[in-house]
Amino acid sequence: SQSLSDWRSITFWVDKACIPQDVPDLKEKCILLIGKFIQKCDRVCVLFTWHYLERLWCVYEMARIVQDKDPSQVFLQVEAFVNEQTFPLYLQAIRGFSIRSTKCFLDSDRELLQKQIESNYVSHSSFEVLVKSYALALMARSMAYRAGRSQALMQKFFQPIVDLAEDLGLLELASTMRTCKPMEWRKSASNEQVTTGIPMHLRQKCLSISMNRYQDHINNWFCDSVTPVLQKMRQSILKAHCQRVLGA
Repeated sequence: SQSLSDWRSITFWVDKACIPQDVPDLKEKCILLIGKFIQKCDRVCVLFTWHYLERLWCVYEMARIVQDKDPSQVFLQVEAFVNEQTFPLYLQAIRGFSIRSTKCFLDSDRELLQKQIESNYVSHSSFEVLVKSYALALMARSMAYRAGRSQALMQKFFQPIVDLAEDLGLLELASTMRTCKPMEWRKSASNEQVTTGIPMHLRQKCLSISMNRYQDHINNWFCDSVTPVLQKMRQSILKAHCQRVLGA
């Protein structure tokens, strides 16, 4: 467990706050350094809404994340945004993603993204497939925590991700996602029997330990089963000089 003092050693780089929008020369320099910033991060957390893939600069950032970070180090923060009304919007956004449909204010910005894609990926279409694959896999990991609560939630918030992967022809990824067993893992992590007879003021701590075990099951599944599939896709889509940088 961590105390508040441990957080003093943790640093954050927040792109929204660290790239000056009103100083063109400095803005361009910072944009060109985004890859370096991401490489230095131990983890990347993306506030992922259904509009994320519509925005050119978000896609540019995703291009660098996919290129420079292992999938297990990337987390889509969606739990606060997903409900019955918004979840279909996520699936629609992932299905329809294309570089051509992204929105930007300046044409020069679009040229910068295209150069990034052309320099590091074998084609625009293969990059789009990789982004869709990452988005589906990372969404699946996020939704697995919720899906473990009941079969109804599994069918509502997890199974449609698997179905979309299959519909997009991502058959190996879909097959791997089917191996996720969140309800089984949640049950095995539960220590209800252990908490029997434990004073009420200590039960919350026991529950916290149980949920940590549950999260470990999901993270281990993602690292051991899903990450290798994404890594293989990335290796086939990144150009050779990028693979050398990654040590692939």
